Amino acid sequence: MITVVIATHDSAQSLGPCLASLVPGAVDGLVREVVIADAGSGDATLAIAEDCGARIVRADGDTGARLTAGCVDPRGDWLLILQPDAVLPETWRASIEKHLAGGPNRAAALPVYPERGWARLLGLERLQGLLISTRHYGASGGFRPGDRPLVDLARASRALRLRW
Repeated sequence: MITVVIATHDSAQSLGPCLASLVPGAVDGLVREVVIADAGSGDATLAIAEDCGARIVRADGDTGARLTAGCVDPRGDWLLILQPDAVLPETWRASIEKHLAGGPNRAAALPVYPERGWARLLGLERLQGLLISTRHYGASGGFRPGDRPLVDLARASRALRLRW
């Protein structure tokens, strides 16, 4: 089962659709918990998270520091780290379950959906998430400080590109 971790700061506009895309996974038991690692939002971010039953972790610092705080003591064996504006496609559960069946030693990078080939070719691709086992996360050293913690951890863990 999966612990979803999302770093937020004044993310009310995008968090609702992100959390809504996770509902089917929560209903069928794939998503065990959602953790919101928030840096003191002044908008409705925390109210939205509470209404959805998410566990809230208050954490200062850059995105990497917040994600690190959110990944402490997960209830799932896998971490699904998402951007607050990520909206997973309807087919996400099948793709992730297939990856989980391959064992805990490989992470999976979740590209922006739909993939934008021109952005990838120009090196501008942004990940909407990363799927990594808690064991592999610990072995990789976790998140590093910086502006692109998902991309950096995906590279450090040699993440495979998840296919929707």
